[in-house]
Amino acid sequence: MSFHDNNRPRPDLIDVSALGIKCAKCGSPIDKLPFNPTQKEDGTYGTIYCYQCNKERRRNSGRRF
Repeated sequence: MSFHDNNRPRPDLIDVSALGIKCAKCGSPIDKLPFNPTQKEDGTYGTIYCYQCNKERRRNSGRRF
């Protein structure tokens, strides 16, 4: 397990490239995630963002508690 700059553990990344998941915002393919996505009844994985888009969303969402 690796660590973030703030000494918090960073989860291992799971290879999800075979699932064909694309970022909900920019459409780029997502190859690795820090979690194993759950497939919904309709066959999709819900709203998933790539690292860059998720980072931007978190930055723009304001303060986190």
